[in-house]
Amino acid sequence: TDFCGPPKTVPHASLILNKHYYVGQVLHFKCQSGYDKRPPTSGTRRCKKVNGKIIWTHLDMRCTNDSS
Repeated sequence: TDFCGPPKTVPHASLILNKHYYVGQVLHFKCQSGYDKRPPTSGTRRCKKVNGKIIWTHLDMRCTNDSS
């Protein structure tokens, strides 16, 4: 099985960490207490193999404590 390295973290977001990340795995991020997701709010990343390279998909998620 092909493994991904650990993904980059997201400010103010937490991730339930596993010991191994494998191709096809989807990670779910959630904002920490007191922070809200701002759109887009997918909060997931997938480990993929592209042209022989193993990558994490881009995570387009922001957690903010702005009340605006």
